[in-house]
Amino acid sequence: MTSDVVKVGLVGCGNVVQYGHRPALLTLPDVELVALADITPARRAIGQAWFGLSDDQLYQDYRALLAIDKIDAVVIAVPQKHRPQIALEAFAARKHVLSEKPISNVPATADALIRASEQAGLKMALVHNYHFLPEFRQIKKMLAQGLIGDMRVATLHFLGVIDYPGAAEYQSGWRHTMAAGGGVLMDMIHAAYLAEWLAGEEAQQVMAFVDALEYAHRQPEIEDLALLQIAFPQSYAAIHMAWGEGVGGADISGSDGQIRMRYKQYQSGGFNQPIELYSVDGDWNRSDHAIANRETHMEATADSFIALYADFRDAIREDREPMAPATAGARALEIVLGAYASAVTGRVVTLPLDKDCPVYQKGIDGIAELDAWEGSKTKAAGLFGLRE
Repeated sequence: MTSDVVKVGLVGCGNVVQYGHRPALLTLPDVELVALADITPARRAIGQAWFGLSDDQLYQDYRALLAIDKIDAVVIAVPQKHRPQIALEAFAARKHVLSEKPISNVPATADALIRASEQAGLKMALVHNYHFLPEFRQIKKMLAQGLIGDMRVATLHFLGVIDYPGAAEYQSGWRHTMAAGGGVLMDMIHAAYLAEWLAGEEAQQVMAFVDALEYAHRQPEIEDLALLQIAFPQSYAAIHMAWGEGVGGADISGSDGQIRMRYKQYQSGGFNQPIELYSVDGDWNRSDHAIANRETHMEATADSFIALYADFRDAIREDREPMAPATAGARALEIVLGAYASAVTGRVVTLPLDKDCPVYQKGIDGIAELDAWEGSKTKAAGLFGLRE
């Protein structure tokens, strides 16, 4: 860095930029957007209006953006299949990277990104912004304080995920293709890294059921329902995830009590405001806990991106690991892909994935190479290339 201001180049200008990256880039005085690249002229024009950029700050080819010497960091906000190559070229151009999640569709590629960033001595952070949502920060604080003793089981309910389309100017339905690397669970990988963060340990095993219920009539390629269980060295987590209507919130059992959190209209995290957070101690005494909320969940989401960007900025300045480093992104990816593999094989999957496993090498494109269990709901739904 040549100044106290972190100068940023943004690659991709989809919908997530509007409600997440844009508030952060316009709020933090010491993080400056100096260039934007997008392959779509319409999205470049939208980004130009959002950020007040001049014509010479807009690029069709991200490589031209990477060639700008004064850029310190690149923010990658394109669909995941395109992210790894951009990140690798950013490291070669001596730029730090903040990437949308997931880190990649393929664990082998995620590991290559980790090695590239480490060898270059550059930071790579993931947009794990749920770390900064007030309800989860409060729950993490309560656990750290030992309010319910040792955590035993964390159940994260995300059964009411709203299926927002992508930017129409690019491809609105890209999240429903194999190119997305997975369905609702991959799209909402937030739950995977949250489970590990709350446990304070790395996942060792995962088992799951993965199916298509909401969109079964479409002959879908990827799932809209995932129910999984994760084993950590000292605790467990369950994730219930679906596009559609369903329960949202969190239930956490400890050695000496429990924590419960619910959202307005019982919706899922990220799609409405938390309205209830309480703990119950070992003597069944209930204590209600305040959540530092904004008026709308979109404001809370914007705040989470602002905090994420501030952490990324400080990680660069202080030469420390960001809150959500590439290694955490790689582990979350393997939890999700391990769940898919479990659903197909009917077996518990050990983490980290074996490097010879086709899913490690190819992501969901390797699912079809697994020995599928005849009773697999995933196989019956014809997901991940298993359609007969």
